[in-house]
Amino acid sequence: MAKKLIIVGGGHASLPVIKMAEKWKRYDLEIILISENPYLIYSGALPQFMGGFYEWNQTTVNLKKLCERYSVRFVESFVESISKDQSTVWTTGGERYAYDYLLINIGASTADFKDLQNAVPVKPMDELLSLRKNLKRGEIEKLLIAGGGAAGTELALNLSHPRSFTSTDITLLENNESLLSSFPAKMSDRVTQILQQRSVNVQTSKKFQPAMSKEYDAVLIAVGNRPGSLSITHDFETGAGERILTDETLRVKGEQTVFAAGDTADVNGRDYQAIGVHAVKQGVLLRHNIESLLTGGKLKRYKPYAVNPLILSDGPDNAFYVVNNFAWEGRWAAILKYVLDMNWLEKYSKKPGYRRSYIELLRDGVKRSG
Repeated sequence: MAKKLIIVGGGHASLPVIKMAEKWKRYDLEIILISENPYLIYSGALPQFMGGFYEWNQTTVNLKKLCERYSVRFVESFVESISKDQSTVWTTGGERYAYDYLLINIGASTADFKDLQNAVPVKPMDELLSLRKNLKRGEIEKLLIAGGGAAGTELALNLSHPRSFTSTDITLLENNESLLSSFPAKMSDRVTQILQQRSVNVQTSKKFQPAMSKEYDAVLIAVGNRPGSLSITHDFETGAGERILTDETLRVKGEQTVFAAGDTADVNGRDYQAIGVHAVKQGVLLRHNIESLLTGGKLKRYKPYAVNPLILSDGPDNAFYVVNNFAWEGRWAAILKYVLDMNWLEKYSKKPGYRRSYIELLRDGVKRSG
């Protein structure tokens, strides 16, 4: 009987593993992906999608089609509980899946305000789709974005851009004294200036209170993210933010064949920042380490990049390239972001012969930014 690798969640780090299914059949291994959503929304592309600068197919990976392409069984369901003693996963539909190997990678969710009917969380990102439709229809006259960190600010930049499809009245609320408080001060000042020039009502040193929602047609919650694994009953050891604790190989502490990655995992207690660059790099490591378990090879340790550059988009024609305490702004950064976004997405959304080369992506990036 074939051994089973169960992947819980179709996050960024899961995709390189999914693509190995055909190859790993030689080791008599079957891969099953369990995801409550048939699409992965790429976090790096979402703000531009919300502003109308990316199309749906430039923002998402169809997990169902990806699984079909690489002979992975896809189960559209929500995982309710995991038992490490029984090596078993249960879904809300009562289905039971025994595993020999397990990968947990279900991302994060934003603070829950269920009592607020007009509140929409940034994560899980699929909940933003209805908000985008309402914005496009002109049904939202006043929008509050609660949270002036990277997520909330980048959404505000794209929604307020002169070429955006919406002209809604935007208020951006931040608890700290300035927007992007963990970014370079000059960049924070520049972004604030841009938003104010576009008539965005920027309010700092002000914490979001649920009662504020009554003054707006919609509230976008971009604060208080927590690991999605908190919604699953499990008995694995946890670390910072109650993320599942792993060693440096991404194996869950005390487990030999269970891995965790992305926003779900606290790697060796280091509490890495919840940014996509970690999940993307961890996916490559998972591919190697799972195969090493299958073949008796040596597992590698996760080492983040020495620097983690971040590009914040401001529509199709401008962006901010940030490295540690330095930031640069320009059209070139917007073009670079487009090339990187599309190159990553097309690895998983298109067959090899249909993917654009870097030259083609560069040409298209220059064209759209003009």
